Amino acid sequence: MMYSQQEYDMVRRQTMQIEAEKRALLRWALIFVTILLGVALVVTGWMFRRYSTADGTIKAAETRATNAEAQLQQVSRELAEKKSILEKNAATTAKLNAAIESGIPKLLTRTGTEVEYGDLARAIYQQPGHMVELPRIPPDESLRSYRVRVDGRPYKFTFVAGLLDGKWVLYSLLVKNQEDK
Repeated sequence: MMYSQQEYDMVRRQTMQIEAEKRALLRWALIFVTILLGVALVVTGWMFRRYSTADGTIKAAETRATNAEAQLQQVSRELAEKKSILEKNAATTAKLNAAIESGIPKLLTRTGTEVEYGDLARAIYQQPGHMVELPRIPPDESLRSYRVRVDGRPYKFTFVAGLLDGKWVLYSLLVKNQEDK
C-alpha cells in the first residue's frame, strides 16, 4: 500500500501539531514549577527568618524572666527587711504606749519615781509632736527636768504643760544629750 504525498503531509502536520501541543504543555508545566519553586523559596526564607527571630525572642524572654526573678528575690528580701523593721517599731511603739499609759496616772497623782518619770519623758518625746493629751492639768511639781540613761547615754528631758484647743497636753523636750557636752 502506497501513501500519497498529501497523506504524508497530513501525518506530518498532525505530528507537528501534537509536538507543538506537547511543547506548549511542557512550557506551561515548566512555568508552573518555576513559580512553585520561587514561592517555596520565599516561604522557606520567611520560615527561616521567623526561626531566627524566634530564637532571639526566646533568648530575650529568658533574659527578662531571669531579670524578673532576680528583681523578685531582691524585692522579697527588701520586703522581709521592712517587715522586720515594722515589727521592731510596732514592738517599740507598744512598749512606749504602755509606758505612757502607766506613767500618766502616776505623774498626775505624783506617785511615781524619778526613773519612771524619766522613762515617761523619753516615751513622750518619741511620740509625734513630742506630746500627749492629759485628762487634766498636771501638778506643778511634776513639770521639771528628768534625767534618764538609754544604752549608757545620758539624756535630760523637761516636761512642759500647755492648753491646746481646750485640752491639756504634756510636752517632753530634749534639753541635753551626750553629744551636747
